[in-house]
Amino acid sequence: MRYVLPMFAASVVDAIHAVSVLSTSPYTCNAVSGVDIAFASDENSITANFPPIALTVELPAHGNPGGNSSVGCGGTVEFEDWPSGVRFAVSDVTWHTGKLNLTKQNLLHSLTAKVDFVVEHETNTYPLHNPIVKNYASATLLDVDVNPSLSDYQGEYEHSAKNPSPYWSTCFNGYLANATKLTFQLGGSSSGGGTSEPGWSMDLGLVWEPCYAPNETVWGQKVINGWESCNYQETNATAKRSIPLHTGLRL
Repeated sequence: MRYVLPMFAASVVDAIHAVSVLSTSPYTCNAVSGVDIAFASDENSITANFPPIALTVELPAHGNPGGNSSVGCGGTVEFEDWPSGVRFAVSDVTWHTGKLNLTKQNLLHSLTAKVDFVVEHETNTYPLHNPIVKNYASATLLDVDVNPSLSDYQGEYEHSAKNPSPYWSTCFNGYLANATKLTFQLGGSSSGGGTSEPGWSMDLGLVWEPCYAPNETVWGQKVINGWESCNYQETNATAKRSIPLHTGLRL
C-alpha cells in the first residue's frame, strides 16, 4: 500500500491541539503532572509522555509473591481542529526510558502499547432541538505486545516495533458537532525484578493520506447509534446514557 503524506501549512499544523486530558490510571499518573501527549510540529508522529512512572518491583500482596517488576500508565486526550479531507494510521511505536537498571537475574520480557480512537457525533444540532443524541464510533489503531528479552543492562533504553495491523482513523471533514478522543496505554514488565528512574514515553510514527467520507462517523470497529441523549431546558439540564438504538460492528 502506498501512503500519501499531505503537506500542511504551519497554521493548520498548529491548529490541532488538546482540549482535555484524562488519566486512565490516576493513582499512578494523574492528568495534570503525569500525562503529556502532543503531535510533533510536522504531524508525522505523536508522543505520549508519562514523566512520573517507573519500572518498580512489585511487593507481595493478596497471594502475589512479588519480586517481578512492572510499569504502566494511560491517558485519554481530546483533540480538535483537525485538517479536513485526511486520515492517519499508526505505523510504528518506540518506547523510551531515561535510565533502566537490569541485572543478570532480571529479564525485561514485555513492552505493550495500545491506541484507541473514538468519535462522538452530536445529532439534532442544526437546528437545535431536543433530545440531542450522540452517536459513537471507535477503533483500535495500535495494539502490540513485544518481548525485548533484555537483561544485564544499565542506561538509557529504547525499543521500536512496527504496527502489524494498521487501522485508519476516521476521515476528518471538519464537523463541529464531533468530539474526537485518543486513548494511549503504555506498559512493561520484567521477571526477577528490575528498576528504572521515573519517566517513560512512547513515540508513535504516523502516516497520512487524503480521503473523503460523507460523515466522520461512517467508520469504526464498533458503532453505537443513539449512544447518549441529552435534554436541555431553560433552568436546568438533564443527561442520560440511553439504551443503544443500534449497535453494529464495522471491520
